[in-house]
Amino acid sequence: MTAYTDEGSGDPVLLCASLGTTAAMWAPQRTRLRTTHRVIAYDHRGHGEFPAPPGPYDLADLVHDAVTLLDDLGIESADVVGISLGGTVGLALAADHPGRVRSLVTVNAPAFADDPAFWRRRAAAIREQGMTAATTGLLDRWYAPAVAQAPTALVQDTVDGVGLLDPEGYAACCEAIAGTDLRDRLAGVRCPVLAVHGLADAVVPAHHATTIATGVPGARRIALPDAGHLLSQEIPDRLHTLLTEHWTAATPAADRKATP
Repeated sequence: MTAYTDEGSGDPVLLCASLGTTAAMWAPQRTRLRTTHRVIAYDHRGHGEFPAPPGPYDLADLVHDAVTLLDDLGIESADVVGISLGGTVGLALAADHPGRVRSLVTVNAPAFADDPAFWRRRAAAIREQGMTAATTGLLDRWYAPAVAQAPTALVQDTVDGVGLLDPEGYAACCEAIAGTDLRDRLAGVRCPVLAVHGLADAVVPAHHATTIATGVPGARRIALPDAGHLLSQEIPDRLHTLLTEHWTAATPAADRKATP
């Protein structure tokens, strides 16, 4: 059973986390959005409170988890926001289950694996060494230099939480990334899409936001200077503005209806 938080009321927003994090990473967005929206944030399988089922996993398994959660909560469609792996899940969800995604915002999300062998090696190292193989240098990879040099409590907790994850669940999600290539499915995404990229991101290259913006009909791309990989924690107010502007442009308020 997927582990999740469910807060607020109104139009539903589904927050999909990055690899190595849990629903807790979304604290700044949950605080801002729950006054106006129903906000659901969940853990990927093998992360946080979601037990790791036997692997291997592929992207379809992670999409299935999102669909099952929406079904269990009685949500027909939601505005989806995903960071990194969560954005990739959001793209596949929009391509395979178009009726479930009202709009999509991807943040530093890969549309395909640049180096599948890297992710398979990462999975093997995690199984051999445990989560310490994933935590070295993580602060500098996930955050822009100014944040990494003076991390907030949320930033430090997010990084420290990686070491507490189930190694098999993390490794199997790495293998899911290794097998991912959505480039030939982007043209089938019909919901409004915004691809956000932090120019200080040391994890996902900028060309992925370009791939999404050019591959999805009508999609837009925004590059943010001095923003890293988990920019949701670095510039939460800026991200909140981008989200609300995207939703307003995607569906006028008069056409929106509260979803149970």
